Amino acid sequence: MPDWRIYHPTGTFTDPDQKEQLSQAITSIYTQTIPAFYVVVLFIEMPAATMYRSGVPCLVTEGEKPFVRLTFSHIARHFAPGESPQRTRFMSAVQDALKPSIADKGYDWEVNGEELEREFLHINGFRIPPSDSEDEKRWMRDNQPSPWGPYLPNQPANNKVDA
Repeated sequence: MPDWRIYHPTGTFTDPDQKEQLSQAITSIYTQTIPAFYVVVLFIEMPAATMYRSGVPCLVTEGEKPFVRLTFSHIARHFAPGESPQRTRFMSAVQDALKPSIADKGYDWEVNGEELEREFLHINGFRIPPSDSEDEKRWMRDNQPSPWGPYLPNQPANNKVDA
């Protein structure tokens, strides 16, 4: 699951259509590889005196550019460790996805990501299927989780995946 958090000062991202367009752009980065429903985008409004940059509050005031902080956590898929062409391509896709909603508006912004342990991801009580498995392909096609492998009815208790 890519979990995106967009921290922004009050007064930015006030239009629901703008939020939807940005969410769709972020989701489109992933849909060739994982089910769309894995992608979660949260807009977190930061009222006055709750977000600081350089020790100064991030506010939307006349003549000031808003500062937007974006973070993402990858759980379903990981890149090989270290610098790589794959990571560079991914971050280029991120830049392209964010450009119309953030960069083209003149906002100041930064983005960073992390990779978390896949074993800690459950959706509707199911661990996610193995990467590129038939079960994951079904989840992708259906765009929703469903029982698979150890979660199918009538499986012996000792075949259940440890939580």
